Amino acid sequence: MARQMGPVYLRWLGTAAVLISDENTGILIDPYVSRFGIFKVAMGLPLQPDLEAVARCVACLEGINIQAVVVSHSHFDHCLDAPYFARETGSLLIGSESAVNVGKGAGLEDRYLRTVSPKQVIQIGHFSLRWIESAHGPAFLGRVPFPGVIDRPLIPPRPARDYKLGKTFSIMITHPAGAIVHHGSAGFIEGMYEGMKADVVLLGIAGRSNSGEYLQNVPLQLEAKRVIPIHFDNFFTPLEKKMKYLPGVKVNEFLTAADRYRNHFKIKMIAMNEKSAILPV
Repeated sequence: MARQMGPVYLRWLGTAAVLISDENTGILIDPYVSRFGIFKVAMGLPLQPDLEAVARCVACLEGINIQAVVVSHSHFDHCLDAPYFARETGSLLIGSESAVNVGKGAGLEDRYLRTVSPKQVIQIGHFSLRWIESAHGPAFLGRVPFPGVIDRPLIPPRPARDYKLGKTFSIMITHPAGAIVHHGSAGFIEGMYEGMKADVVLLGIAGRSNSGEYLQNVPLQLEAKRVIPIHFDNFFTPLEKKMKYLPGVKVNEFLTAADRYRNHFKIKMIAMNEKSAILPV
């Protein structure tokens, strides 16, 4: 019989960034707070991580015992700040070879870096994390931005184009209270979740192509009970400003498409920085 435990909590921190925690352990996924303006990104200007913003964010997480910082892929809005969150919390940075090279460029010691491969499972407290190979959505003019790998330490400041995609993962997170999937990029590989189930899916919706196909291949395939949209805010604006939708994200279209499946799962919108119990469902 599974051990009875307290709930699992979620905080959405903007973009695909989330904090998942129980009473003992916290796991940060894709933390990004530097929030560069669109002009700076589009013009290829160097991006200097905002270490003060990282420190403020960590200070606001109420002393949670963060033991891992996890990166789903190595684009700047998922990976640029991650090494500094790992340093600030004294935790592991876990991700692809590209993500680890971002960590090396930030000066993290090897003992704080862990490279993962598809199907690998890592235990962090009562959480079991399984890396599942996925695909990035066609986020810019029908194409995946900044393809390729980061094959050497990436020392900042560097332009957004240098934060190449690397491997794209979704992360299956199992816990005695239930199972969560972090699907941070709005692409998929057909059949990638075959034979798997999850109670909750954290679903990145920016840059998707067909909402119906996306829903069928991710939350419906996983037989999820709850879908929580993430990565729909305008991450080119500071966190201190009122949250606005990313241009072109079409949130209402997504919600209309999801409503067709209301007999299968429920959509739950979570406000940024709101602490919500998500397991058990």
